[in-house]
Amino acid sequence: MEQISCEVAGVYLAIHDLGVAPVVLLKTVDERYIPIFIGFFEALSIHSALNGPPPPRPLTHDLFSDTLTALGAGLREVRIDSIDDGVYYATLSLDTQIGDLSIDCRPSDGIALAVRKNAPVFIDETILSESAVTRDQLPELREFSEYRV
Repeated sequence: MEQISCEVAGVYLAIHDLGVAPVVLLKTVDERYIPIFIGFFEALSIHSALNGPPPPRPLTHDLFSDTLTALGAGLREVRIDSIDDGVYYATLSLDTQIGDLSIDCRPSDGIALAVRKNAPVFIDETILSESAVTRDQLPELREFSEYRV
């Protein structure tokens, strides 16, 4: 399975028939987009890491990032590697003193760590071909920062 590199294009609020939901938007170099609907706190965490300033106290993802650093572990990459009934699944790839580790995670948690650690995010090509949309196919998006508490 070929892995395609994605840029974290931002965190938004998607407006659709059922209401408003936070979404993290991934973008490939060929301008395909993968909207992944996430929870509010994960959206806040990713948005904070992308746009700063850092919070006065560490958020959960900051704590995990700091813990990895303190333990001498590095985040090599985050892979979005499967989808089941519209739910994405991901894997953290860590470099540790005991060797390489792969740990199952939610994509939102993996992305929140990736933006903090400047680690690449990849998506499986098969999932990309099933899930990617063009910019004009995205739901109506609003800036997340307009609605932050």
